[in-house]
Parts: sequence; structure tokens; C-alpha cells
Amino acid sequence: MVDSKFAILIVDDEQDTREMLTSGLRRKGYMASSVVSGEEAIEEIKKNKYEIVILDIKLPGIDGIQALEEIKKLKPEIEAIMITGYSSIEAAIVSMKKNAYDYVEKPISIDKIVLIIEKALEKHRLMETVALYEISKAIFSTIEFDELLQIIVDLTMKVLRSDDAAVMLFNEEKKLYIAISYALDEQIAKETKLAVGERIAGWVAERCQPVILINGLKNDIRFQGIQGRENIKSALVVPLTKNNQVFGILTVNRISIVDNFNNGDLYKANIFASLVSLALDNANLYKELQKAKNQFIRSSEELKNNDAVVMSTFVELKKTNEELQFSQKQLMQSGKLAALGRLVSDMAHEVNNPLMVISGTAQLSLMESLTVKEIRDNFQTIVSECVRAKEIIDRLLRFSLPSKGEFKEVDINNVIKSIVSLVKHQFELTGVVVGERYADNPLLVLVDEKQIQEMILNLLNNAKDAISGKGTISIATYVKENLVRISIEDSGSGMSDEVLNKLFNPFFTTKDKGTGLGLSISQSIIKNNSGQLHFQSVPGVGTTAIISLPLRKRQA
Repeated sequence: MVDSKFAILIVDDEQDTREMLTSGLRRKGYMASSVVSGEEAIEEIKKNKYEIVILDIKLPGIDGIQALEEIKKLKPEIEAIMITGYSSIEAAIVSMKKNAYDYVEKPISIDKIVLIIEKALEKHRLMETVALYEISKAIFSTIEFDELLQIIVDLTMKVLRSDDAAVMLFNEEKKLYIAISYALDEQIAKETKLAVGERIAGWVAERCQPVILINGLKNDIRFQGIQGRENIKSALVVPLTKNNQVFGILTVNRISIVDNFNNGDLYKANIFASLVSLALDNANLYKELQKAKNQFIRSSEELKNNDAVVMSTFVELKKTNEELQFSQKQLMQSGKLAALGRLVSDMAHEVNNPLMVISGTAQLSLMESLTVKEIRDNFQTIVSECVRAKEIIDRLLRFSLPSKGEFKEVDINNVIKSIVSLVKHQFELTGVVVGERYADNPLLVLVDEKQIQEMILNLLNNAKDAISGKGTISIATYVKENLVRISIEDSGSGMSDEVLNKLFNPFFTTKDKGTGLGLSISQSIIKNNSGQLHFQSVPGVGTTAIISLPLRKRQA
């Protein structure tokens, strides 16, 4: 199984090209694997997690463009780089329209392809950050228990691409019951009560170990004799934990969806379950606070008619009630701000120690007088991978520290240019021309640069999605009334007033895919940076997003 955070799959029927790319990329610190055909690539993508696939357009069997289409159906988030000869440049352009990131012509230079990979990964990291932020923002948007359960099920279906999901919790008798499900018959849901160790959910609860099921229960020796739902093609069953103790189970099923879950889905499900666990814990605390608050209110009403001594007690109760309300608000905020940091910190610390052991062992081996070149190359690869992994962990640990936001003074023109450089080439190869017009003087603003980058990237992608075929996106910056204005105008399909009024509503979307949270999050980001975001649109003509931020003037 491929575990590297930066895993690359090379697909080429020429052995020399495969070997040159594989060894060259490994020397650069990537986890690189290779296959010969498009069919093999599709099977490999189903089984393992890759960030980048490098595809030769001319392949035996299905060609590179057909393979690209199938890979994008399986894993839309994978970035694809096409290999082409001079005679097949037109085919490379076609692949761009099918969402390839870029193409490279033969003969291939390792330095050139590494530069393309780094840009693709930078875009990939930004998109991952936006996606994770969307998920955590949605999960921690409420601490009302029933409302939270519904959000969890809805998000599970979208994030893990399933057509059935359920959350199971323990009742007072220490048995698992179905707190909410998407597709299960209501009567079956009410009657289901499982002891620890009983059936698959009980097995997972007993061992605190997630399970991935392929083709139902038929081929899994762990669950022989257990009767399951015959219509389930593939399933993920993941424990929900607090302080290493299981308090519930998340089950995710594919029934009509053809593809089985894979290890990449299980990795994503474990992260998602960690966020769900924190949110449910917050909701439970909130329920307890509500109970205490209601008890105080009832007691205070009974005491209102008593004498002055009792009235003094009533004043104390009222004060306590106010403190409880304040605690509720604090709980909501702490859940939103700390949850992701706690998760990342735990993951990083668990991975850090074994990586250091591997790195130390590999470096000692390199100091020995080894004569077999292949062995030395292998150890050098291990050291390179460990250094890269350590850098990743350092970033995770920094991200997990409590922060009030990294606000600093930046030139907004430079911030926008850095994001546009990541996507401009890809957009233009699909027929969308990106025009840029920046104010002559630096436009200084005080913002969290990473948040603003995420928002700009989201708005640019929305603008591209609104354009069917060829079109234009125009980006401009200017100053108006002591405000920096950023306009992103597209020549897309435009929106009606009804759609415009719902744009910032969580979960509202006009697309076939996506969570419908991007613009809601963009609005939160711009408010957090003391700015405003609004849209103007004409159906059939296009849409303009306008961002306003306070201008900071240089001191003379």
C-alpha cells in the first residue's frame, strides 16, 4: 500500500521512460511507482492513494485520455500530467479540457517535470486545506445534538461518496443503537440494539479498530457466520472515540455505487470520524449544560415568591444561569477553533517517533562501507523520504498550535498573482482566458494571507465552473473610498436573483457535486479579515465577485 503524502504514479509503455522518471523522482524525494498500461493504472488508483499521475497519451489498450477520464471518475482530486510527443500536441490540449493539470513534451527533463509537479502539489495542498476547512466548519456549525447528527450523515454521504450512512451510539444499557441513518428502514433502526462484540459494529467497538469491507461479508474470514445486509456492496465501519474509549460507530455503505471503498477512503474516513467524535462530545457537553440551566431556571421560579433571604439565592441562581450561557458560547467557539488542531497534533506526534527511528537507522547504514550501489540508493531514498515526512510533521505541529490568526501587512496584488500563477495555464488550456489588471501602486492590507489565498482560489474555481466551453475571467484591483476592491468577473451562465439570495447559505449549491459550503466559508473568511464579499450577476451574461478590504496607507 502507498502511504506517502506525495505519491506519484507513472504510466508509460516505454521502459526507459518509466525507469528514468521513477529513479529521477525518487532522488527528488517523491514516492514514485510505475505501470505499463491505462488498465493497470486504473486498478492501481482503485487500491492505493496517489496525489499525481503522469500519463503517456499513447498507451496500448485504452489510451492516456481514456485512462484520464476513468481516473478522474474514481479520484477527481488527483492531478494528472500528460506526456506527449510533438505530433500529439492536439491530443494534449484535449486532455486539458478533461481536467488534466498540464502536459510535458518528449524528451522529458526531470527538472521541468518536477517544477510542474510542485505547482500541481501546491494547488492540491490548497484545495485539501479548503476541503478540510469546509468539513470542519460544517461539523462545528452547531452543538444542537439532533441537528448535528443530520449534518454528520449529510456530510458523510458527500465526503465519502456513499448512498447509505448511519451513526450508532451507546444507550444506558451499554448497547449500540442507531441514533440516525439515511436509508435504513425506520422499524429496523428502532429494533437494532447490539452488545459490544456483536456483529460488525460490535466487533469494531470491542477492538477500537476500523474495518473496510469489499463485496459484502462473503470473503472476510473475520465475519463468517454473521448475517449482513445482502444489498451492501462495500462498507466502512469506523469507531468514534473520546480519550481512547469508543462511544459510538460510524457506518458508511455503498449499495448502488459500483466502486468498492479503498484504503484512501478509509484514511479519509478516519480523519472525518475524529472530527465527528469531537463535535459529538461538544454536543453532549452542551446537552448537560442545558439540563443544568433548565434546573436552575425551575428552581429560581419556585424561589421568587419567598422572603428576602431566598431572593438572595435567586440572584445567585440568575448569575449562575448567565455564567452557563457564557460557557455555552465559549464551548461553541472552542470546538470550532481547537478541534482540527487537536486532531492534527495527535496524528503528528504518533507518526514522528517511528520516522525518526527509520531516519537514524538509514543514516547509520549509509556510513557503512557498502559496495552494492542499489542498496545505497535505497537507503538514500529512505533518508530523503524521512526528511520530507519530517517537514510535513513540522508543518502539522505548527498548524496545531493555538493561533489568533497570522495577520500581516501584504500587497494584495502579489497575493492574487501567486494564486493566479497556479491556475492560469490550466484554465487557458481548457479555453478559459484569464485577464489581469492590477493597480499601479502597491495595495497594502492587513490580512491572514493563507485565508485570503484560499478564498481567492475558491472564487476562481467557481468562476471557471460557471463557464461552459470557451470564455474569460477578468481579475482587477483598484481603490475606491479608502477600500481595496478586487473584482473577479466571468463570462459564464450567470445567476438569477433567487440564486444570488441563497449563495451564502450553507449546503446551497447549483452544482452536481460539492458540499455547497465554499461561498459560506469565503464569506466567513472575508469577515474575519474585516472585509466584505458580494456578487453581481446577469443570467446568460456572467457574474462578478467583488471583495472589499480596508486600505492601509504607508507612513510618510
